[in-house]
Amino acid sequence: MLLKNNRCPICKTSVSRSGLCENCEELIIKNPPFNYDFLEDVDDIIIAANYFGVMRKLLLDFKFKNKMECADIIADLMAEALFYKGGFSGVMTFVPMHREKLKTRGFNHAEILAKKIAEKIDIEFVEVFKKTRATKDQHGLHKEERGKNLKDSFEVINYRDEIIIVDDIITTGSTISELARASKNAGIKKVTALIAATKIA
Repeated sequence: MLLKNNRCPICKTSVSRSGLCENCEELIIKNPPFNYDFLEDVDDIIIAANYFGVMRKLLLDFKFKNKMECADIIADLMAEALFYKGGFSGVMTFVPMHREKLKTRGFNHAEILAKKIAEKIDIEFVEVFKKTRATKDQHGLHKEERGKNLKDSFEVINYRDEIIIVDDIITTGSTISELARASKNAGIKKVTALIAATKIA
C-alpha cells in the first residue's frame, strides 16, 4: 500500500505523516523562558514556543493565508506544552473577537486552536467570553495604550470554576490580563493562559 505523499509546510520536504519534518520541528524553540509574573489575575501561563522562524511562519500562514494544516501543527505544539507543564483542569476557551472584526476576518484563529486542542486532550470546549465593543488593533500600541484600549471590553457569558484561555501570541500580556480581570470579577476561581508563542522570550 502506498503511503500518502505528505510534505512539510515549511520546507516542502516529503514526510511520512502530516506535519513538520524533523529538521523544521527542531528549529522551534519550545517552552521558552518568560516572565509574566506581573499579570496579577492570571494563575498560570503556558507558552508553547518563541515567536521566531518556523513558529512565526506557521502562525502567519494560518492567520493570514488560511492554511489549516498549520493550525493543526500549532495545536499539537500547544497541547504538548500543556502536557509538559503537567496537570490541567477546567474548560478550554479562547480570546474572542468583536463581531465586526470577525466578519472582516472570517474566522477567529484563537477559537479554532482552542477547539482543536480541546479535542486532542479530550477536554470540554466552552465559549466563556464575549467582546462587547470594537477596539483598535493592538499591534503598534505601547503597553499602556494596549491596556486602555481593551479596558472593560470583555464580558463573561458562561461561568466555569476553572478556565484555560487560548491565544496565538503574547507580547505585553494586556489581552490576557483584561480577560483574567473580567474572569475574576465574575467569580471564576482559576485562570490559565495557553499561548502559542511569545515575542519577548
